[in-house]
Amino acid sequence: MILSELIQTIHNEIVKRDLMYEHTPANKAILEQKCGGTFEAVLTGKGDTKCLIPQVGTLHFLFRGQGEEYIPCSPSLYRGNPTDVEVFVERMRLVVFRRLLASHPVVEQFFRKHRFLVDEEGLAQHYGLKTSVLDLTSSLEVALFFAMCPYDSEHDRYCYHNDGKEHEAVLYVFLPIFDNEPIPMLDGNGFLNGSIKPIGLQAFRRPGAQQGYGLHLSKEESLKAYMYRFTFTCEESEAYYRKFADGDGLWIKDELVDKAKSITKQEVFSFGVFNETFCDYRPKGFSGNKLKKCLPNGIKLKTKVEDVVFTAEERTQIIERWNNDLGKSMASTIFRKKWFEHEGVEDSNDGQQRIVGIHNEHAFRSLKQLETQQMLLMITCPDGPEGAEWKNYTNTPCTRKKMKAPDNTQWTKVPARMEDMFGNPYLTEKDWWI
Repeated sequence: MILSELIQTIHNEIVKRDLMYEHTPANKAILEQKCGGTFEAVLTGKGDTKCLIPQVGTLHFLFRGQGEEYIPCSPSLYRGNPTDVEVFVERMRLVVFRRLLASHPVVEQFFRKHRFLVDEEGLAQHYGLKTSVLDLTSSLEVALFFAMCPYDSEHDRYCYHNDGKEHEAVLYVFLPIFDNEPIPMLDGNGFLNGSIKPIGLQAFRRPGAQQGYGLHLSKEESLKAYMYRFTFTCEESEAYYRKFADGDGLWIKDELVDKAKSITKQEVFSFGVFNETFCDYRPKGFSGNKLKKCLPNGIKLKTKVEDVVFTAEERTQIIERWNNDLGKSMASTIFRKKWFEHEGVEDSNDGQQRIVGIHNEHAFRSLKQLETQQMLLMITCPDGPEGAEWKNYTNTPCTRKKMKAPDNTQWTKVPARMEDMFGNPYLTEKDWWI
């Protein structure tokens, strides 16, 4: 399959599922004009915590592009079959990274203040730490960029093929409602809240630019998705490279890059970091003392080790940039979709139908609402993408935590509701000013 055939195939699969008519040429143009580059604040189901999801209309698929197929396709934390102790060391680096994020004024005084989800491990994955997350995206174009543009690790940048040869790559396609399984998850709480979670907009621009989602896997779990193999030319590789500003539009360099890079090489940790990591990621069969004795050569623990944090001067500069421009710009991309319940539709005397009994205004949609919509859409097209191979590299069965028997004793009523079609930004200067 060549690139143009792959793109047409994905388009056809989206059209099959397009009950909202969002992907007709006219409506797609309106959607991109109204929502392009914006994010919807959606309640996760955990109190008033909200994730910031890329606004792309109905989310039919998530994608992952790779320059080649790796068997198995594992998160960076598990590549090379590391020992439990080696995994623990990487988890200590993640804890150091978490402390770094906590020192960033935008994280603490904007994201935490408004209860926007801070995906610490998803961010760590985007900035080079070894994690249990595989990057996914809601953008086919972004996935194709990563499939066709190789990474230059020496210079920490992406490039394009220019050897005059034809190249092959792979594209993984995930159905979000399936949550990395061959069947949909029906417990009412799993949509974008289980193995697949949104990273979306964060205090740092890289994940948002990539319309990022994360597939969270344990060491025993496998990627389960549909896969296409396709070929492309050097000219097509360069075209995607240029489309995203020579890669800089996706691989954005900011104040987090150098600090994250230093954490990936860190070998000396405080006992405080060790204890925090042991509490959160204790490896099976290890006591604290046993684990300390088993740490690899070169890894040391000390009573006091300075955390990698943003300095007072850096924090001041970050706040100045935020208040001068970045805060207003980011806040303008955060939308919400209000919705109302109603009692149904009735015929009026003039022959027109009108919605009656409108009540209960809600400020935000929830992941559970999106799941209900996804289930209704799936009924119309339950099949996987045409022509794709199903991949479950380790033949991992459906995880026990997801094998919940559905309650077939009664129907589930989905209340009638009306909601904003495009949503609107809602944060004022008072909301984003630090």
